[in-house]
Amino acid sequence: MEFLISDFNGAEKYYAGAGAPEWSDLEKILRSMPLHLHASDQSGIQGTLIFDPKGTNAYLKSNAKAAGWEKIRVPKQFEAFGKDWDAGKRGTLAEWQFSNYPFLANNLMRSEVVIGSRVQLQGVGRVRALVVVTKAGLFPASQSTLYFEQARAQLEAASKFRVFSIPIRLVGLTIPDGAREVEFTRSDYGGRYHRDARETEKRKAKVEWADRSRLYEMPRVSFKLA
Repeated sequence: MEFLISDFNGAEKYYAGAGAPEWSDLEKILRSMPLHLHASDQSGIQGTLIFDPKGTNAYLKSNAKAAGWEKIRVPKQFEAFGKDWDAGKRGTLAEWQFSNYPFLANNLMRSEVVIGSRVQLQGVGRVRALVVVTKAGLFPASQSTLYFEQARAQLEAASKFRVFSIPIRLVGLTIPDGAREVEFTRSDYGGRYHRDARETEKRKAKVEWADRSRLYEMPRVSFKLA
């Protein structure tokens, strides 16, 4: 998988120094990850190949765990912000953010609260930085889900007013620019609310590129089985 990066609040320096081992873990996982697509069940686009957040989440979860990352519980005093982070290791928290875009602000806020409180988290210790992984806006996807360009715009606006101090590395999953064919993993879940795939298969898809969207000047693509 290819990806884009935007760093905020000194993240570039942190992940080149003290956080280099943790970023090395995540970078290897991201680069080895296949593209995950599945057939949409949304009205009007049923059967269309779109980004598969469940398959992507499952891959990141299992491979991060194999590399020594753990799901990290939110301290009891901060549970108003949610139950956990997707992964954490030695000062670094990680979130796989493929759900609706308003959840980004909540995930950032609880990370900021924890770093400001200097609380020690089991499996992480004192929090020093955050990685947020999302998808690039070129992918067809479920409505209202977060994408990289949108998250970057939000963080750029927040940075002007110093809303967050925690070093944040924002990662956007993407495909090679101009690619005409891609390999992907296709999963069948048996229903919208089923999280575990009944079966998976490796396939290839033709990539069709559309004109750039006016919003954030994003390219857009569609996929058709090869």
